[in-house]
Parts: sequence; structure tokens; C-alpha cells
Amino acid sequence: MGRGGAAPTLAGWPESRIIAAMRAWRRGCEGLAPWFRATPFASAHHYRDRALRVSVPARPPATVERFVRTMPRADASTLWVLDFPGVVALWLAYVLRRQRGLTLALGFNGWYDPEGCLDGRAEIPLLLQLGERLRHLRPRAEIGLMLDRRRVGAPPDATRLDNRYGLGEEDFPPLEYLRRSRCAAVSVFTEGSVAPDLGAWLDEIRAELKVEVVAGVEVLAA
Repeated sequence: MGRGGAAPTLAGWPESRIIAAMRAWRRGCEGLAPWFRATPFASAHHYRDRALRVSVPARPPATVERFVRTMPRADASTLWVLDFPGVVALWLAYVLRRQRGLTLALGFNGWYDPEGCLDGRAEIPLLLQLGERLRHLRPRAEIGLMLDRRRVGAPPDATRLDNRYGLGEEDFPPLEYLRRSRCAAVSVFTEGSVAPDLGAWLDEIRAELKVEVVAGVEVLAA
């Protein structure tokens, strides 16, 4: 199909089109641009299964839209960090952009592999197709970071390539940046308990910033 419709497989997505989708996700990231990761888009470009179907539902999951309605009003003095499994995370970022005009810097830093624990089969179509849907939307504010909770935890199958990863200090805004941007608080929304890598960063900033954690959030993407 042409650019006006959904490409049936990843083979229909040349590098230029993938880059355009990435730029759409990145639009609105200004101060937080250093923590936006191009890694998942690069892995989509080099993905070994070019027959991967790239299609997503026309509407977001109702559960995601309901959760977004419960979220607080965005405040420039508060940085949000959302840590959810990739599919849920991408739908949340998409709905927050469309319904509230908010941009989240995608902190996804994994390299998808068809044989890996992070195989990308569900995430790559969302990264690309939702990116195209966002191309003409101009966000009004950047609000925080979106992380993929599947980066940590027990591998689903010990026979698969373990391409999970942990986030380091370079993957989070340092206190110097937070002070400069007049950030007074950090609000974390996460599935289950706080991941160890995220928790380590929160421990570093607690002495100077208010930290609020909403844990155990369950948002299904089906």
C-alpha cells in the first residue's frame, strides 16, 4: 500500500518512513530531548523479520483511555515518570498526546530481536503506526518520561535471547537539570512495584525533591 494506508509488513517501511515516525514521537521534547531514545526505531529498521505485520487498532484500548482520565492535571513543576509494559506505555503516550497535548520522552532503550525476551512484535507496529498518526499534532507541553517496564524482571522463557536491560544514571535527568527546570516534584506511575533501576534514581533525588509513587497500577491493553 502507499503512504496513505497501513503498510502490511515491516518490509514496506523504508528508513525514511521510520525516521519520520520517530520524529513525530519526539516532537515537543525540548528540555527532555537528551533522554529520548532512538534505539527502538533503529532496531525496527534492522529487524530481522521483515514480514512482521505493521497494523494496529484504529482506537486505543478503553482501559488506557479510562486510566488517562484518572490521571492528575499536568503541572510544569512536576515531572512524570510512567513505567509500564511496552504496549501499554505506547498507548498511554499516544492518548496523552492526542487528548491532552502532552509529550513524554520515550526512554525505551532495548534492541528488539525476533528471538529475544523483548521480541518487539507488538511494540514495533505501535511505534511506527502511532507515530504516523501523531505527525500533524503539535503538543503544548512536555511532561516527563515513558519507560518500558518489560526491560526488567524474570525472562518469560529461559531459552530465548535475554535482551532485557537496566537503566543507568545517564537515562534519567540529573538533579542539575531538574533544578534548572524548576522541577519541585516527581510523580511515578508504575505497574507493580518500582523497578530497581528507577528506584535507585528516585533515592538520589529524594533529598531535594518531593517524590510521589503510584504503584500497582494495572492497565490492560486489550
